[in-house]
Amino acid sequence: MEAPASVTIITSEDIERYGYRTLDEILMSVRGFYTRNDRNYVYVGLRGFSRLTDYDNRILVLLDGHTLNEDIYGAPSFGTDLGIDPNIIERVEIVRGPGSALYGTGAMFAIINIITKKGNIIDGLNLRAETGSYGRLQGSVAFGKKFNNGIEILLSGLWGDIKGQDLYFKEYDDPSTSNGWAKNLDWDKYYCGLAKITFADFTLQGLITSREKGIPTGAWEMAFNAPGAKSLDERRFIELKYENKISVDKHIMLRGYFDHYHYRGTYPYEDINWFDANDGNWLGGELQFYWDIRSDNRLTVGTEYQDHIRADYRNWDEDTTYFDNNFPFNILSLYLQDEYQLMENLSLTFSIRHDKYSTVGSSTTPRGAIVYNPLKSGTIKLLYGEAFRAPNIYEVHYEDPDEAKGNPALKPEKIKTLEVVWEQRLSNTLFGIVALYNYEITNLIDQTIDPSDSLSQFQNLSKVKAKGLELELNARLKRGVQGYVNYIFQNAEDANLKKKLTNSPSHIMKIGLTYPLMKYFYASAELQYETERITVYGTKTDPYFLTNVYLSTKLLFNHLKFSLLVRNLFDVNYSLPGGFEHKQHAIPQNGQNFTVALKYRF
Repeated sequence: MEAPASVTIITSEDIERYGYRTLDEILMSVRGFYTRNDRNYVYVGLRGFSRLTDYDNRILVLLDGHTLNEDIYGAPSFGTDLGIDPNIIERVEIVRGPGSALYGTGAMFAIINIITKKGNIIDGLNLRAETGSYGRLQGSVAFGKKFNNGIEILLSGLWGDIKGQDLYFKEYDDPSTSNGWAKNLDWDKYYCGLAKITFADFTLQGLITSREKGIPTGAWEMAFNAPGAKSLDERRFIELKYENKISVDKHIMLRGYFDHYHYRGTYPYEDINWFDANDGNWLGGELQFYWDIRSDNRLTVGTEYQDHIRADYRNWDEDTTYFDNNFPFNILSLYLQDEYQLMENLSLTFSIRHDKYSTVGSSTTPRGAIVYNPLKSGTIKLLYGEAFRAPNIYEVHYEDPDEAKGNPALKPEKIKTLEVVWEQRLSNTLFGIVALYNYEITNLIDQTIDPSDSLSQFQNLSKVKAKGLELELNARLKRGVQGYVNYIFQNAEDANLKKKLTNSPSHIMKIGLTYPLMKYFYASAELQYETERITVYGTKTDPYFLTNVYLSTKLLFNHLKFSLLVRNLFDVNYSLPGGFEHKQHAIPQNGQNFTVALKYRF
C-alpha cells in the first residue's frame, strides 16, 4: 500500500494456482490489461492504448531489473517468444503509469519486472513435461541450489513445439487462394535458457531465447497459404551486478551488460521470396547509489550509459538488396529520486531523469507521488508522471526508393499522466482498489504519405487523450480460498480526429477464483469479458466472454504433480483486430484448448 505508484504483484503462488504458461496469460488477470494474437505475435494493451501494427514499444519489460525490449523497434515479448519458464518466476511486479523518470525510453504505460526465484527456493531438480491441443509439446528443467561455500545457482531450460491449427479466413475464400484455408502454417517452435549465479555481493545472469513462428495470415500481401512464411526472433544477454550496503545508511549498485537481438522474416510472394532482418548489439553500464540521509529521507542517484554498436536493418529478395545499413547510437542518462516521509501518514516522492541520445536529442522526464494514509487501513495516492519514447531505428532511417523515406527530424513521443488511487483494506480477508486516471500523448508517431513525392514517411502527427476508471477487489478467505474481481472503463480517443482509438475496448471485467478440493487437489476458474474493439477498417469486433479452468494436484509423495488446464472452456468463437498488414479486419483467436502437465521434483 505504501508504494508511490499503482502496483500489482502476481506471485509464484498465483502462477501455480491458475496455471499461467506465458506472461500474456499472467497479464490477462491484471486490471487494465488486454491482449490480442495476430498469429505471429501476442500484443498487450493497457488503459485503452494498443496501436495496431506497432510493437508494444510503450511498455517496458524487465527480467530481474534488466531491460528485455530490443533496440531496433523497442519491442518487448509476452508470449512464447519470451520463453521464460513460469515455474522459476518468484513474482511479477507491474507498475502502471509513466516510468521514464527511472528507466528511460519506452516506459510510457507500465514497467513489468519479472523476478526469478533464488536457487535455494528451487532447492533441487524440477522436471516438467506437457502436451495438449494443436499438437503442443513442451518440456522444461530447473535446477537450484545454495552451496555451503555461499554460491547460489539457478539454471533453467525450456523447449516447445506447437504444430498449430489449420485456419480459415473468409477474406481469402476463393479457389485461387485455397478457399480461405491456411494449412500447416500456424506452427511455433521456441526454446529458452537462463542461468543466475550469486556469490557474496555479485550476481552473474544470462539469458538465451529463440522463437520461430509460421505466419498463416497472408500478411503484407504475401501469397496466401504459401509454405515458408515465418519470423525468427532471438535474444541474448549477460549481466554482472555488484550490490553492497557500504554502511548502515548507504547502498551501492554497479552493473555491466551486453545484449544481442536478431530478427529475420521470410515472406513468400507469387514470383519471388522477400526477406528482412535486424541485428542489434549493445553494451552498457549503470551506477546507482542510495543514501538514507535521515530515517525519513532516502536519496537515490544514478547514471547509465549504453553504446549500441550495431543497430541495422536490411531487406532483400533473391536478386536484389534494397536496404542494408547500420545506425549505431549511444545514450547517456542521469537520474535522481528523493523519498521523504513528511509525516507518519504522509510521504512525498519525486523523481527526474535526463536521457541524451547521440541521434534524436534529449528528453527530461519527472515523476511525483503523494501518499497519504488517512486511516491505518486505507491509502490515498496522487500520482503525476511524464514519460517518452524515442523514435526507433526503423522509424528514423528506413528508406525504399519507390515507397518510403526516412525522417531524422522525428521527435520523441511524450505522455503526461495524472492518477488518483484509493487502496482500502476492507477486512482481514478483503482488499479493494479504486483508481481514476487521465493521460495525454503528444508527438505520436504515425506513417503517412508525403504529398511532395508520394513516399511514405514516419512523422509526429497524432495526439491522444484518455481517461478511465479501475475497480478491484481481492479476497483471501478461509480454507485457502482466494479470488479477485476487477472492472475497468476506459475512453481513449484521437484528439485531432475526435474518434475512439482502434483496438480499445471500453469495458473489461475479470473474475478469478481458486479453491482447494479435498486434501490433494485445488481448482481454479477465471472469467473474462470485454466489449467490442474497432479495427483499422472501421468495423467492430463482437464482445466476448471467456472461461478458463485449471485443476491441479498438490505435491504427491513429495515429488509428483499433475495438472489440467482448459482455456476457452465453452469454445467461444471470437476474433480480435488485425493490423494494417492484414487483409482480415479481425484475426480468429483460439477456441477451446487444453494442456496436460506432469511435474516431478527430485
